[in-house]
Amino acid sequence: MLSMKHGFVTIFLSLIAAVVLFPISGQLMHANAATPNQTGVLVGYGGQIFGLADVSSDGHQTEITSSTNFIPPSGKVFEAWIVDGNYAASQYPLSLGQFSPAGKLKFDENMVNAHTYSDIVVTLEPDNDKDPKPAWSQSVAAYWLPPPFGQ
Repeated sequence: MLSMKHGFVTIFLSLIAAVVLFPISGQLMHANAATPNQTGVLVGYGGQIFGLADVSSDGHQTEITSSTNFIPPSGKVFEAWIVDGNYAASQYPLSLGQFSPAGKLKFDENMVNAHTYSDIVVTLEPDNDKDPKPAWSQSVAAYWLPPPFGQ
């Protein structure tokens, strides 16, 4: 009973966070840039909050920072990916890199068309993984990128 009540509270708080963050996400601006800033929740299984993602892009210059308090199991790392739904435009997921041991991730690139991407997904990968593809079966969290992404 306590576990079910805890799960309900987690989902409820996740929904409140999404309702509070979504309306303001497209209105914030970086101090020295003219690109919209979006902050959202990386949601894991059962609606559990995995971490936060902050995304700023003018369609080309793209900065993504993310953080989590979760620690991967020994021999594993959390890796973030930016993807387009069903490989619609880019035809591949782009690795944003792995989270640091302190639970931080920073990606800063000048991309051809960042707005083709629609989601950020975090997977659990082997440390020093040689496979350049995501381990989709080990996805632990995701964040849907609101418009102008997904075009």
